[in-house]
Amino acid sequence: MYHTGTYLSADSPLHRLDPRIKLAGVVGLSIIILMLGALPLLFVCLALLALICQSGIKMRTIGQALQPLLFFIVLIFLVHTFLAKGENLPGTSGLALSFSWGGLQEGVFVSLRFVCLVVAAVLLTLTTPPSQMIAALKFFLQPLKKLRLPVDNMIFMIMLALRLLPVLLGEKERIETARKARGYNIRQLGYSARIKTFLTFVTRILWNVFQRADELSAAMIARNYQAGPRTSFVTLKPIDAKFIILLALIFCLVFFVALISFFG
Repeated sequence: MYHTGTYLSADSPLHRLDPRIKLAGVVGLSIIILMLGALPLLFVCLALLALICQSGIKMRTIGQALQPLLFFIVLIFLVHTFLAKGENLPGTSGLALSFSWGGLQEGVFVSLRFVCLVVAAVLLTLTTPPSQMIAALKFFLQPLKKLRLPVDNMIFMIMLALRLLPVLLGEKERIETARKARGYNIRQLGYSARIKTFLTFVTRILWNVFQRADELSAAMIARNYQAGPRTSFVTLKPIDAKFIILLALIFCLVFFVALISFFG
């Protein structure tokens, strides 16, 4: 079962790619996706599909990553479909909400754009170990030290969030499995009982996560953890010409797409 933030080990060019390039590529691709039109977005979808196949990731894993966001995807589609302005389709003029061909196209386009953003982020987490991702993020945030910002502490908090997110989802699945083993069926309850059960469920998950966080805090204190600059076992490769060229290409591509979007 896929958990958000989980790394899947494999031997593919995407897995072996420098994490700094992948992180910069995802940020640049996200900006480009927000600026593209309908037809170029289809090519981005095909490119993401090719990356998924090339990295050896199963489409079932991508589906499991999108499943928790299915409600929001459907909501985005319905909002843009029924609230967009346009001439109503034949036979729908009597409906309370407008239902036009333009609204349907806009709903599909915006939903597809959201899915592409999520898939790009999922590919980054699936093909990059958390330690390498933290090292890449630290590399890009180093200039902020000149502004006297606590970059090392910020990176440490991000690392803890990445580590605890799978724990949170694991606790959720463990409680759900224990309820199913006891024959508990929430669908047989009334609405008030469902709300009470949901609140109890959330409270139990948060309690378990806080317990884990307290254990982690005690372990850090026992190891005499001190805030400030820290070393890492992950050593990124020195910056070479290829790395600079790829980052420059990503920047130029984003800049070119921005020019086309605003002045084209």
